[in-house]
Amino acid sequence: MNKPVAVIGAGNGGCAISAYLSSQGAKVNLCDLFPQYLKDLEENGGIELTLEGVTTHQTLNMLTTNVPAAIVDAKLIMVVTPSFTHKMIAKAAAAALKDDQIVVLNPGRTGGALEFLNTIREEGCHAKIIIAETQTLIYSCRRTGGAAVEIYGTKKEVDLGTFPANRTQEVLDVLHPYYPQFAPAKNCLQTSLSNIGALFHPTPVLLNVGRIENDERGYRYYVDGITPSVAKLVHQIDLERQAVANAYHTPVISAEEWLKQSYETYGDSLYELIQHNEAYFDIMAPHSIDARYITEDVPMSLVPISELGHIAGVPVPNIDAVIALTSTLFGKDFRAEGRCAKNLGIEGMTRDQVAHFFETGEK
Repeated sequence: MNKPVAVIGAGNGGCAISAYLSSQGAKVNLCDLFPQYLKDLEENGGIELTLEGVTTHQTLNMLTTNVPAAIVDAKLIMVVTPSFTHKMIAKAAAAALKDDQIVVLNPGRTGGALEFLNTIREEGCHAKIIIAETQTLIYSCRRTGGAAVEIYGTKKEVDLGTFPANRTQEVLDVLHPYYPQFAPAKNCLQTSLSNIGALFHPTPVLLNVGRIENDERGYRYYVDGITPSVAKLVHQIDLERQAVANAYHTPVISAEEWLKQSYETYGDSLYELIQHNEAYFDIMAPHSIDARYITEDVPMSLVPISELGHIAGVPVPNIDAVIALTSTLFGKDFRAEGRCAKNLGIEGMTRDQVAHFFETGEK
């Protein structure tokens, strides 16, 4: 690809994707709306990438806080930010987007592509772009220093859906030289309802809230924080997610199957699969409950899954309980603030109308 690849977001995932793309010969324009995330990268002249125990220096084509400047000549735009910033980025990009550009949300969480499209249209952008979303971030990674990032694990397969659904192969053709791991999903409803972050993030934080607030030493998020009892509730939430997907005739796999497909792990239960996943061993828990595992994954993941369930008449009591309890802890109405039916533009639609909209882009 002669044109640069734009990466929006210089956090853990954005730096990992930027550095890896650079290592594969891509010209990378890395953009972040907040200059403090770019300062050390500018001083270092790039990113120190650690992958499979080897550290290399990766230079970048551009570092900028200006979204239009980053995307102007790019065919591929990789958005790698918390999903609560997708709307902000869509507003910043709207005036600069051109026909045939590809925007990939890494990941979209639930309803991300739909929210992005609604936002740029509200901003007056009618460019014929393709908006795609991945089911999850392809890496388990952390920014380990001011200008350093380490990739702990790469998922073997990640589903990708597009809006509208008939443009998926075009996106895969552009991505596969760098990431053959991306596989076609049926549509963005499938990727949205395959959101594993909705399972693995809010509930373990909620059930470990006392430990997070009192244990200054910290703990390993997955290995120590997801005990058999925590895994039991996560499993029940997963069953509710699968029931919502079934109501929309959208195939999704269980969290257990996803772990087997994504990582080199083994076990007969969700708990065992997590405990034996080496890519999770060194990931530490957040030091505060004011972390994106709640602030992102409740309003942008659990809320839209719940809303889709309500539209389809599928009970989701455990999902609703986590939304209610975290809203109380934070003093916020995560449902009203998040990707509820009203904010996604599907309020008043039937289950079949929602399914048709995700498939064709037409209401």
